[in-house]
Amino acid sequence: MPQVLKQQRKVAINPTRSCAPIGAIVGTLGVHAGMAIVHGSQGCATYPRHQLARHFREPIEVATTSLTERTTVYGGRENLIAALRNVYLRCHPSMMVVISTCLSETIGDDVPAIIQEFRDEMPEAELPILSVSAPSYIGTHITGMDNFLSELVKHVPEQAEQHGRLNLIPGWVNPGDLRELKAMMRKMGVDPLLLTDYSDPLDGGLYLPKPRHPKGGTPLEDIKACSGSCGTVAIQRFAGFKAAELLEKRYGVKAKLTPMPIGVENTDVFLEAVSELTGAEPSEELMDERARLLDAIVDAHMFLTGLKVAIFGDPDLVYALTRFCHELGMEVSYALTSYDSSAWGEDMLALVKELGADTEVIYKGDLHELHKRIREEPVDLLFGTSKGKFISRAEKIPLVRVGFPVEDRFGYHRRAILGYRGSISLVDEVVNAYLVNGGEQRREVVSNTLLERYGENGS
Repeated sequence: MPQVLKQQRKVAINPTRSCAPIGAIVGTLGVHAGMAIVHGSQGCATYPRHQLARHFREPIEVATTSLTERTTVYGGRENLIAALRNVYLRCHPSMMVVISTCLSETIGDDVPAIIQEFRDEMPEAELPILSVSAPSYIGTHITGMDNFLSELVKHVPEQAEQHGRLNLIPGWVNPGDLRELKAMMRKMGVDPLLLTDYSDPLDGGLYLPKPRHPKGGTPLEDIKACSGSCGTVAIQRFAGFKAAELLEKRYGVKAKLTPMPIGVENTDVFLEAVSELTGAEPSEELMDERARLLDAIVDAHMFLTGLKVAIFGDPDLVYALTRFCHELGMEVSYALTSYDSSAWGEDMLALVKELGADTEVIYKGDLHELHKRIREEPVDLLFGTSKGKFISRAEKIPLVRVGFPVEDRFGYHRRAILGYRGSISLVDEVVNAYLVNGGEQRREVVSNTLLERYGENGS
């Protein structure tokens, strides 16, 4: 019987999450010339930069208020005003985002009031300045991005005339996924307005002389005009749908939530939502891609049918991958996220019951908990980030790397797993991961046929 559990152990061992400011930083980088100011100690900026650079292989520019022991006692007001002044005068950003951390939240700095002080001191600084709450003791990197997107649509959009574009809120994905989403929209004749587009800032080119700000990112004028779009599609409930609902409530821009478009059905649902809001129909080219995905799934069934898998990662990614694995004929034994949400647990329970799967769903969990279960009831494949490599090595289970961070492989941030084309690539990766790293221990491929491998004694 499928069941939903919340991890009761208070101490996290080998956690699967990253800290909340990372999500707010990534969202800010998706605004052209946007600048994040981390209001905390130097380490509160250095750790996110380190994590992001290892995954995206790009230099990450983040300012910090560099709070010390003194400012911890007396407050960080002076440091924050100085940081705002320096970033404004030296970097000439289109927008500044003050991201509070564990330290500044705990000492109780009134960030909006300090921002107003800066505005009174420098009235010429007419750019948007957002205050995003992102203490790491609440939520994960997904929480930070969700809070950023909510603040963005609260304070930046202006009443705009209808212009027919479609707001698309991708949440936390890779640059390759953003490009695939935009490619699908182009094939439908839809002009998407991404909130926000960090594909080029986090996977940019090498230009000389180096520009002041990375190319790409959603222009601030587009964000101001998103209130005039024909609708909003969010593909992650926990990283962006709240912002979509705010746009609908304030400006009447209809909001649609779809699963992340991984696999056939999830992508179908996504394109149907786009069609409903825009009136555009999927092109013949998209339908050809869908047909090739179906063919790839048929070809993969002989290798994957009946395999047991475990999935961990961000809540919306785990949800989408669960249906994708079912389409491939695999059985999801465990689905785990570090995100603390009983609503996600209920969504997952409804999904696995629909699929007829016997899945143990765990939220607010860590990899120690997952490893313990896999030792008791082994699986054939593991889906998740690079942090799953310890389980993979110990139990000799192939790891299909998805999500954030992937830091022990090269170029994964440029690969797409969304859409029909991205799903085809993911099907290929899943089959090859099993054949190369797992299947050969028990089976071998002879003339494209799986044969059981026997020892010398016939066992």
